[in-house]
Amino acid sequence: MFQVDKDESQTAQSLTRDFVLPAVLSRKAELFADPVGRLILAARARWLFLALVATYGVFAGTLYSFSKYGFFLSHWQITLMVLSVATIVFYNTVFPLFFSQTRFYRLVSLFQICLDLTFVTVLIYFSGSGASWFWPVYLLVTLEAAVLVEKKQCVWSLGALGGALYGAVLAATYFDIFPYISMPFVDNTLHYDGLYLFLMWCWVCLLNTAVALIGAYLMAVVRRENQAVRESEDRLIGFLDSANDLIFSVSSDGAFLYANRAWKETMGYDPDVDPQLNIEAILSEDDRAKCLVEMKRVVETRSSRNLEGQLVSRSGRLVDVEGNLTFSHKDGAMGTVWAICRDVTSRKKAQEQLFHMAHHDMLTSLPNRLFFIDRLQQANAIARRQKKQVAVLFLDLDRFKIINDTLGHSIGDILLQEIADRLKTCVREVDTVARLGGDEFTIILSSINGAGDAEQVAGKVMKTLAQPFSVEGHELFVTTSIGICLFPTDSDDPASLIKKADIAMYSAKAQGRNNYMFYDPAMDHNADRRLILTNGLRRALDREEFCIHYQPKVDTVSGAITAMEALIRWEHPELGLVSPGDFIPIAEETGIIIPLGEWVMRRSCEQIRLWQQDGLPAVRIAVNLSGYQLQHRDFVQSVKRVLDQVGLTGELLEFEVTETVVMQNPDFAVAILNQLRELGIHISIDDFGTGYSSLAHLKRFSVNTLKIDKSFVRDVESNSTDAAIASAIISMGNSLNLRVIAEGVETEGQLAFLKDRKCDEIQGFLFSRPLPPDEAAAFLRKGVCVAYSKEEA
Repeated sequence: MFQVDKDESQTAQSLTRDFVLPAVLSRKAELFADPVGRLILAARARWLFLALVATYGVFAGTLYSFSKYGFFLSHWQITLMVLSVATIVFYNTVFPLFFSQTRFYRLVSLFQICLDLTFVTVLIYFSGSGASWFWPVYLLVTLEAAVLVEKKQCVWSLGALGGALYGAVLAATYFDIFPYISMPFVDNTLHYDGLYLFLMWCWVCLLNTAVALIGAYLMAVVRRENQAVRESEDRLIGFLDSANDLIFSVSSDGAFLYANRAWKETMGYDPDVDPQLNIEAILSEDDRAKCLVEMKRVVETRSSRNLEGQLVSRSGRLVDVEGNLTFSHKDGAMGTVWAICRDVTSRKKAQEQLFHMAHHDMLTSLPNRLFFIDRLQQANAIARRQKKQVAVLFLDLDRFKIINDTLGHSIGDILLQEIADRLKTCVREVDTVARLGGDEFTIILSSINGAGDAEQVAGKVMKTLAQPFSVEGHELFVTTSIGICLFPTDSDDPASLIKKADIAMYSAKAQGRNNYMFYDPAMDHNADRRLILTNGLRRALDREEFCIHYQPKVDTVSGAITAMEALIRWEHPELGLVSPGDFIPIAEETGIIIPLGEWVMRRSCEQIRLWQQDGLPAVRIAVNLSGYQLQHRDFVQSVKRVLDQVGLTGELLEFEVTETVVMQNPDFAVAILNQLRELGIHISIDDFGTGYSSLAHLKRFSVNTLKIDKSFVRDVESNSTDAAIASAIISMGNSLNLRVIAEGVETEGQLAFLKDRKCDEIQGFLFSRPLPPDEAAAFLRKGVCVAYSKEEA
């Protein structure tokens, strides 16, 4: 059954109030709203005025004829006045010929107003100049200008023109340029009374100016309100016509007032073409009586009623509909019955599609959130009976948005489908893989023995996804961060299990991505903290809560400073100093990383210039580059812009980009890195050894330096595996003529090991912690010289 409630009644009343009534009003005002229509209205008003003037003239002439004054007008006065009136009649008749040519609208309007002012001036002259009673007609012409002319300045100018013409007439008679016309009741000496004429002119100009100002203002308000009504009507018509439901309204006697596009297309009728169309004509014989009774009841009770039945289209096809009737009545206007209904067959098909969509992801055919929760409830029930556990794995693909942004959503969709296929190979048939949306997947591991089983599957998933994907000729690398939650250890509520697995996933991302973490209650605090950071991050850049510290890179042989790495810090007003590892992932997810990264780059370049102005040696600044920045379409242009604006050469700028980022889309990364190298910028592969790059890929990248990840440096003295990896990276870098730098150096033993293996540079607390700009400048002053890189290959 088509469900409705009181909101539909309110909607119908709103439609009547905001659509039917304004539509009626707008139709009445349509002639006035149209510029050509206003010309027509002005012509009609001019005919009416001429008729009134003629009537008055005949009446006044008759009275004069029988008075002691007699008929005092001379033949030439009568002739000129008749010619003037005839001219007005002529152009008031001829000008409508131009009305269909809207491009002449402004010219015709201005010309017609000027003619009116001219002939009003002529009539004033022949009716006594300064003693004439005809001067108020100037006000009517000014009001006419306000109606016809949209620009206020033009209206004011025309008002001023009327005053000027009146003054010219007074001056002409005063200086005897034209002889004055003698009129009854008038002392002819007034024509030479300068004070009287001046005050009379000022009074007419004042009134004319007031009419011009007030008329222009009022007409601007009228036009604005009229435009608002028309736009409102257009929006409502567009809204109703874009609806898929069949929406129509009829009067209380069944005559159609409105029907939307969907109704016209379905029924084949058009009330605008068939004005005699009545509701009875489209009701089937079987349902006509019932529907008319329901309609009558709606009108009488002014309520909303559910209704189902059959409509008959123009072709005779029966259309089964189900919907609602609502009566609306407002302020004495005619009552209106609104009907909102739809084809039941189409609705059932839509319901079937919605049912499928409600349980499956359309892209990957995996269960969606609703189906996943249902499966999770079943798995929990089975595990409870078997005294087993259930693991929920929450997967989020690392930097998947970059692939969508650079290669397009079509490539991203294919990649998601392949990822879904791989995930299904990592689990048993009794387990469930679902896609919650975007790049988020979840897995249910049913009836497991403990956390070890979940950890084993998580490792298998990461290993499986680490293999390259080939999509439309693109070799893509994908990593994922996984959060794991256990039933019943962590929770027995499905929604809570998903939420806690999600929290654990974000903790895994915060630890550097491409790993997994089990939920721990302490993470709830991190989730609250993450929310605070997310909200604060949007305002932190504007509030200048960020600052940059600089950590030197040191040549292992000479001990000279080779570069300074720019490390961003956030002084949160509530949380204090926030680690970049906490807010950089959030900045990447929210897109704030783009303006934030450009701010770091610009501020670092400006700092170099400041140091140079202070006489410090030119030292290269290394800026960490996010994958989202590297993949941004305007990134290279933004780098050029910053260098140009700051006045810095590319040789003094270095970008550190992680191995994982460049390997996600190697072809794209190669193109961007080559463009940066052409600018002279130094390129370093950060966290080298933690990704999946091969020697073949490494040779393609235009890089200068390999940076050994601190995880391999930490235990080089005690862990033979880490020592072997660090040694291999140094040897490979030397063989490729690349400089190698080790980060996280904190002990003399680590330094000795790296020196023995001929590592070029070191960075870490052994030499210096990250320093504020002033302390970094003092540190630079202690350096003897600045070492530069090997010659680029």
